[in-house]
Amino acid sequence: MTELDTKQKVLVAIYLEYQKDLPKMDNITSENLSLDNRVFNTALIKLENEGLIKGLKTTKFDVFTAFVMMTNLGINYVEEKLEIKPTLSNGEKVREVTKKVTSWGYTELKDFSAKFLAEFVKGILK
Repeated sequence: MTELDTKQKVLVAIYLEYQKDLPKMDNITSENLSLDNRVFNTALIKLENEGLIKGLKTTKFDVFTAFVMMTNLGINYVEEKLEIKPTLSNGEKVREVTKKVTSWGYTELKDFSAKFLAEFVKGILK
């Protein structure tokens, strides 16, 4: 089993949302990932400091993900960590992530990716 720390789990959730044609980054919340809000906020700040995401808005008491985007470094990091081929389609990437996080037992990421896949299929069928 590959171990993901909190920061990596948050980054994978951002990666999943980023795969949508119109990502809604404010879907990335501590509640959706079953994380303590302070731990979640700290992970986001670290991810931005490390250049893996950009666009994080912060106040003295909170962080806002609505304008967060993955950087090339962040995309490469996730794809290397999860052994995802960069040439896969967005849907294929999400299916790969879903398979891996399910086998590793990360239910919060599995639920997040399953929700994405449902929205993805719904968009195709329109």
